[in-house]
Amino acid sequence: RQDVAQYGSSGRLFPKEGQPDNCFDVSMAPWLDFTAFNLNLYDSRNYTLPIFTLGKLEERDGKRLLPLAFQVHHAVCDGYHLGVFVEKLQGYIDQF
Repeated sequence: RQDVAQYGSSGRLFPKEGQPDNCFDVSMAPWLDFTAFNLNLYDSRNYTLPIFTLGKLEERDGKRLLPLAFQVHHAVCDGYHLGVFVEKLQGYIDQF
């Protein structure tokens, strides 16, 4: 709440300085049901952290579905690495 009060109206992409190492962005759009999602970052060649975007949770055929889009920089992540991550993530979800 304190961060929202302090930085909420700044208009900057990363208004709070001192982002810790080994963190990543998660973007929530809970009102959107999507099959693809793309972010266009200004000067994205220098932004190599992954970005995860999650959409609208829905129930279909007795299953809960949540759209999840990944945006990764090819300089630091291949499709293989993303595939391994998705398999592990699905395994954790299945065990939950």
